[in-house]
Amino acid sequence: MEVVEARPAPQPPAQQPPISRQRKKSSTVTIELGGARRLRIESDIDTEALGRILDVLERR
Repeated sequence: MEVVEARPAPQPPAQQPPISRQRKKSSTVTIELGGARRLRIESDIDTEALGRILDVLERR
């Protein structure tokens, strides 16, 4: 009989769970831009992206 050192099983690399935003019930928001122009967006739009869009539209 031979005695050997017991080793723990190798651990799989740690993976962080994917980040998922829980979507709330969304609705459409209409922003009147003037000059018969409207911007319709979902209410759960990324606020930073919306800010960039509005900045571009403001410069026109």
